[in-house]
Amino acid sequence: MTTTARLRVPAFVSVAILAFVAAASDGYDLAIFGAAIPDLLAEPNWDLTHAQIGVIASTAIVGMCLGSISAGMLVDRFGARRLFLACVIWFSVGMILCAVAPTSELLGIARLVAGLGLGGLGPAAIALTMSVAPEHRKNVANGVMLTGVPIGGIAAALSAFVFLEGGGWRAVFLIGGVVPLVFVVPIAMIKLKKWAPDTISATSATPGVRASLQSLIADGGGKALTAFIVVTACCQILSYGLLTWLPQIMKSSGYSLGSSLAFLIIFSIGATTGSAAGSWIADKVGGRLVTIVGFAVGAAAILGLSVQLPQPILYVALFLAGAGSVGIQPVVYGFAAGYFPAGVRGSAIGFIGGIGRIGGVFGPILGGLLGGLSALVNFSVFAGIAVFASLLSWIVFSTDRTRPERPPTPTTVAAEV
Repeated sequence: MTTTARLRVPAFVSVAILAFVAAASDGYDLAIFGAAIPDLLAEPNWDLTHAQIGVIASTAIVGMCLGSISAGMLVDRFGARRLFLACVIWFSVGMILCAVAPTSELLGIARLVAGLGLGGLGPAAIALTMSVAPEHRKNVANGVMLTGVPIGGIAAALSAFVFLEGGGWRAVFLIGGVVPLVFVVPIAMIKLKKWAPDTISATSATPGVRASLQSLIADGGGKALTAFIVVTACCQILSYGLLTWLPQIMKSSGYSLGSSLAFLIIFSIGATTGSAAGSWIADKVGGRLVTIVGFAVGAAAILGLSVQLPQPILYVALFLAGAGSVGIQPVVYGFAAGYFPAGVRGSAIGFIGGIGRIGGVFGPILGGLLGGLSALVNFSVFAGIAVFASLLSWIVFSTDRTRPERPPTPTTVAAEV
């Protein structure tokens, strides 16, 4: 009798795939609110205004900022595996609460709850993936994992197209909560302890929050942390600003609405590709160089959108604009994760992602302030932000890793699937 050999997959690949699915759920939950706005405005007896919708939407962003900072510190105390699982459960329950909210006020509270988990997932997933990936695969594993976010956004659009008509906004929120509970949580509970055993346990002697922060800002770390936060804020402004206003800007430039939406898809494909390819290149040449060049290329491409281009060149410019803006964020996270010592990696990513995400609040506002002005003015402002991020990275970060790193965790464990 013969037996069939089981497929053996490196543990870090299994972890990255699981984190990818969680990140896709994260991206879905972030994007689905915008798709549900027309139904929310039409909800009987709620009589919501656009301003009230904006307040409800902002509660999730506030929750994400708080969740990212808090989870970043908790990762260093309790381990990435535990925080990853907790955040997935937390935002899933939050989305289910959104689906059953009986009033608009409770919907806002539910969005705040979901935002706490959504914000915390980023630092936890990054720290988890980076902790088990081999040294020469850390950036690409992290970058591919984070492509789940824009892919989740695409899934949200498809879900809205299929389910909004029949089930309304409650149905699409419910999907966003149930899917990760069914497909991520059970696997994480059963397999993740074997694939990614925590190097820090809740019962071990771990430094307190104050000690972690002191270690984070010591030896020039404060300057680097500030720079990473500012660069991330620039990236968030570009991401949320362009994703929100690109179709309208292109439409005002004379393109049809259908073409403008197609441009947004090409932009998003560029962001996804830039995330994976940029992280792969970062493993070869370093995150600093990719960050500097990536933002510079993005700035040139964004500025190029302000003039009438032949269609093939326009598509290339849209693709590069997405890669050099939204697609750079995972590279920055990977760069930061390798820049700071492993013992404070979670705290670093938490602060960078949490405070830097404030830029995401101002991105759509900036686009609104520029509304009615020419495409040249709009794209010049966004391109200028990308240039600033590139120059800041070049000036502040002299090398990829200037601070001592702890010995890497062994990654020879393989997972059977």
